[in-house]
Amino acid sequence: MLDPLAAADAASDTPAPAAAPASGHTRRGFVRGVAVAGASTMAAVALDSVGATTLMGDSAVAAGPPTPFHDFRAIAASPADQFEVPEGFRADVVISWDDEFENTDGTKLRYGFNNDFLAYMPLPGKTDEALLFVNHEYPAPFFQHGNADGATKTVAQIEIEQYSVGNSIVHVRRGAEGTWDVVSPSPYNRRITGTSPACAATGPLSGTTQLNADGTSVKVEATMAGSLANCSGGITPWGTALSCEENYDGYYGAAGYGWRNKPGTERYDEKTYAHYGWVVEHDPYDASSTPRKHTALGRFRHENTAFRHVPGKRFVLYMGDDKTNEGVYKFVSSRKFVEGRREENLKILTEGQLFIAKWSPEGRRRFKNTDGSGLLTATSGRGEWVLVNDSELVDTSALLRKRLGTDAFNQFFATNRPEDVEVDADGTVLIAFTNNSTVNDRHGAIRKLREDNNDPTAATFSWEDYAEGGQTGRADVGEQGFSSCDNLCFDESNNLWVVTDISSSSLNNPAAPYYAYHGNNAVFMVPRSGPNAGIAYRFANMPVDAEGTGPYFSADGSTLFVNVQHPGEETSPSKGAVYGQPSTYRSYWPAGNKTAGVNPSLPRPSTVAITRIPQAAGPGPGPGTPGPGTPAPGPGTPPPGGSTTIPPTTPKPAPKPTGKTSVSVPSAVKLATLLSRGVTAEVRVREAARLQVQLRVRVPKVGRSKARTITAVTVRRTVSAGEHDVRLRPGAVARAALRLRRGRKLQAEVLLEVLPVDGSPRKLRRSDRFRVS
Repeated sequence: MLDPLAAADAASDTPAPAAAPASGHTRRGFVRGVAVAGASTMAAVALDSVGATTLMGDSAVAAGPPTPFHDFRAIAASPADQFEVPEGFRADVVISWDDEFENTDGTKLRYGFNNDFLAYMPLPGKTDEALLFVNHEYPAPFFQHGNADGATKTVAQIEIEQYSVGNSIVHVRRGAEGTWDVVSPSPYNRRITGTSPACAATGPLSGTTQLNADGTSVKVEATMAGSLANCSGGITPWGTALSCEENYDGYYGAAGYGWRNKPGTERYDEKTYAHYGWVVEHDPYDASSTPRKHTALGRFRHENTAFRHVPGKRFVLYMGDDKTNEGVYKFVSSRKFVEGRREENLKILTEGQLFIAKWSPEGRRRFKNTDGSGLLTATSGRGEWVLVNDSELVDTSALLRKRLGTDAFNQFFATNRPEDVEVDADGTVLIAFTNNSTVNDRHGAIRKLREDNNDPTAATFSWEDYAEGGQTGRADVGEQGFSSCDNLCFDESNNLWVVTDISSSSLNNPAAPYYAYHGNNAVFMVPRSGPNAGIAYRFANMPVDAEGTGPYFSADGSTLFVNVQHPGEETSPSKGAVYGQPSTYRSYWPAGNKTAGVNPSLPRPSTVAITRIPQAAGPGPGPGTPGPGTPAPGPGTPPPGGSTTIPPTTPKPAPKPTGKTSVSVPSAVKLATLLSRGVTAEVRVREAARLQVQLRVRVPKVGRSKARTITAVTVRRTVSAGEHDVRLRPGAVARAALRLRRGRKLQAEVLLEVLPVDGSPRKLRRSDRFRVS
């Protein structure tokens, strides 16, 4: 069919050359490269001019300079309850569920549950500081309060769950050793939860009453409370983050989370109120901004977003409906992105037209055999974009099936769970189809979609399946293949990174033998050029029952952030688990290791930072390719500067201390020293614990500024029994306040809070004081 917006472009704009590439990497591309056409785009133009980029071949833009992650020795599949990376790298937990962090206004916050999407958003002018925008997809009632029965849940239990979903905006800073810590307090730190703040609805449905596919009425109110079911997401070139509300339909009823047991929660009833199921736009840099839910983008199980911007063309956003036999969507805005016109750009997602992809000869990959073998369908074809009417936006998939017919929808529009959509540097769209048991697709595939004439507003496209999951038959360690691809991202050299999403119930389960080769879920790197192009190399292993989500590189490419979601998810009273008794849980991660029988602990979803350990120059794998598939080193002492596993396979020996838990600091510290290097607190604990160490300073009145106690910095970490040094350096806001008091005598206090790693509520508190002169 004819795309009216593409036709308008053709009439009103100077057409872009057919080979002109997109100027937008997507949500997991580098933030510095998304606002304008950058070096990678220029490379694509040059390569295309000599015919190096083809419709479905490996992207020629993959050729590029070595990155900190470009060479490594692939690791073997593993069922172990630990996070593992290759030799020469280290993995560190940045923040975990229920960790406290603080805003400078004194608001105490806690990190949400089941972290999914992550965006690294640099702070202007600060190469070692950034904001992490993180989604929290869904609660885990058993781990949070012990009651998974929606029919009997109390108000207090519901409120715990409501606070644990939504989003976290966390200010982080890289220290001298290259590891990342939370900056707390910080004016950027905040939470979006299942109840607040109020979000504004935009677009054609805001403030209206619509009809569901079954003919019942549903209200799309202009103001909506909070956000939930936040799966993946994306970024925009004007500096905002997009959060996708996916499985929004199980919160109200007793068969789900049972939030109806709390008075005043009727707006969580998705059949009566359309408060959830949207793409939500946030400004992480502005705490006073109002989140906006864009009704023009449709209401379905949104997984993620990926934008494409070509100068002179209308702005385009790609999306997937993360459910078996659902579709891939494209939103074509009525507006164009113009760099520097932020207020106008903020209107881009409020008006336009939504389209669904129609695949020919068929959208799904169907297989003959239940083990995922015997492909029955084509691996390439053509397609067109079919308009979604405004009246179909509120219940998008169901209303489209009603109009198009179930049989036609299943043949031409349905796909195998589109969990991720990304835009390559040359404009090609990559789609991760995770799996689909209804058509015997056990392992999924990555598909390439290329718009005709490389025009993002085109009405038609070509497609080809690019990489398929399943066993490869390769013998080398770490090259056996991925299964159930989920989130994708690109590194600086345009290599493709893939995380997997085999369901927790199928992992390491004899009843699902087709996944036996895979072990736990994992992270893979796929070179896009060179002698190893197309081979998936295993880079990281997840703990028991967990999946890796939200892979995102720092702006300089030196850190790969990965969220670890739902460790121990299959823990259940029906399988012998007892709430409050960690030894009965399926995972002890990150404080312990179930398979090794080490330190039974409450499993906690966490954000992990992976960095390369600096080493002296020497022989090693060649640039641009992974090294030979040799096994990772066996258990041993963690390498200097960090560990290849969380928790360490063999922790450094630490004798059980005698005496009491304590914290000690010098009696006096110079202000200049405190500002430049901080103060070191010596902490002693009798057992493995989660620590919170806080530096507070009493500052006297200066001018109109009142005397008060400020929290200069908060540090959290999980430690083993023994003695530990904790460096406390005031944050930027605190340093500014302290400089105003230069020459005055100040009193400071270090507060230590110790929490058991098993998640029990008991706490120990200790403190010590010092003078600042």
